[in-house]
Amino acid sequence: MYPLEFAAVHSYATEQDGIFVPVVLKSGENRVRLSAGVDTGATFCIFRSELAEALGLALSSGNCKRFRTANSRFEAFGHDVELTVLGVTTYSTVYFFADAAIDKNVLGRVGLLDRVRLGLVEHASQIYLARYDHE
Repeated sequence: MYPLEFAAVHSYATEQDGIFVPVVLKSGENRVRLSAGVDTGATFCIFRSELAEALGLALSSGNCKRFRTANSRFEAFGHDVELTVLGVTTYSTVYFFADAAIDKNVLGRVGLLDRVRLGLVEHASQIYLARYDHE
């Protein structure tokens, strides 16, 4: 047996396509609450473009990055924000889609999953989370 401890547990909706958790993004005094899908296959955390504006960020002033997936290509702009998921807060560079028509919020490996312990019990629809250095 390998014991692991987690600081939070969240029951997610099974009728949605994916595992969605509550997220808070913060930049300066601006804060937005949203729901994002946990995607262990995604390299980065990427959010809808309108959220950059809500955070007071000039979208295109961020670091432009081009992404390729199995079936598409897109651009996004990176900005440093405070990211809180299930009570676990990190400071990360996250990306915002350049195309306002893309309606997705994704939590990927770099910026979140590389900083936490993640447990998943699919048959119970529960996700467990703790900071990586949580004792």
